Amino acid sequence: MKDIVARGVELLSVVSGKKVLVAGDLMIDEYIWGAVERVSPEAPVPVVGVKGQTLRLGGAANVANNIVSLGGKVELCGVVGDDQMGRWLVSDLEKKGIGVRGVVTVQDRPTTVKTRVMAHDQQVVRVDKEVTTPIEKSDERILLASAGSFLSECGCLVLSDYAKGVLTTTMIRDLIQQGRKAGLPVAVDPKVTHFPMYKNVTVLTPNLLETSAGSGVRVDGTENLLKAGRRIFEKLRCENLIVTRGEQGMTVFEGLEKVTHLPADSRRVYDVTGAGDTVISTVALGMASGLSVLESAYLANVAAGIVIGEVGTVAVSPEMIRNRLIFLAAGRI
Repeated sequence: MKDIVARGVELLSVVSGKKVLVAGDLMIDEYIWGAVERVSPEAPVPVVGVKGQTLRLGGAANVANNIVSLGGKVELCGVVGDDQMGRWLVSDLEKKGIGVRGVVTVQDRPTTVKTRVMAHDQQVVRVDKEVTTPIEKSDERILLASAGSFLSECGCLVLSDYAKGVLTTTMIRDLIQQGRKAGLPVAVDPKVTHFPMYKNVTVLTPNLLETSAGSGVRVDGTENLLKAGRRIFEKLRCENLIVTRGEQGMTVFEGLEKVTHLPADSRRVYDVTGAGDTVISTVALGMASGLSVLESAYLANVAAGIVIGEVGTVAVSPEMIRNRLIFLAAGRI
């Protein structure tokens, strides 16, 4: 038990204070909390009596929040609308110590908000307020210039892609080129629509559905998972691949020669919201600190196990990971 905990704590100490550049789709996760009290007389739908509301950082903003929560530092590049939600998002980022010099306020484009109506800790419905068309070329130029100016301060570049229009094909191509030219590891949390663009990155972190769609291989077992991994390496020439597999843990491809499966712990899955953000943020912070992909994935696997056991978007702290390691090592979960 001591060896497992000590190694995890040692890895955590290494990542403290390291800086990451995160570029991508900023959003807000809004939660409307309540209880189902009756069925509507107007239609066969539940009526939720509202008890409260919570706003949390989402998307690339949640990636940044997780990095800061783990003891790292962040510069963030993305856009918000000229609206109340956009102002709240920037204000909350600043309160958490996240760099917002690369956050651009744009006109005629709302801040992306995902509103989840929750009753008895169960999601009843989700309402998305968003515009997913590509951002204007002028905004692309501003974001790319900002990113370029931050690279020398950072140890890793993250592309957090939610296909909301910020990471255009131009943005993805130029950011990867900038990151590689600066000698930084480039980590990508992908979306299927942009898969062909993620060439020559250091690490890609798709889930099973994204792995299947991006490779063209139906992933229904270990053999096909390995086949899908090989196909992705052939298409994208990436250096590493981390496939997140939900309750089955994650599989780490360090090139084609070394494949490691990290099993998930047995904690009950309550909510997978934000788990992908937690994985990419932990992996990126680890790589910015000089950890190997496998060491970074090990920490990310523990962190993701914490997030899926909570309701709503959660930022993981070092103390949460330490406590989780102790429980896992003791075999109490």
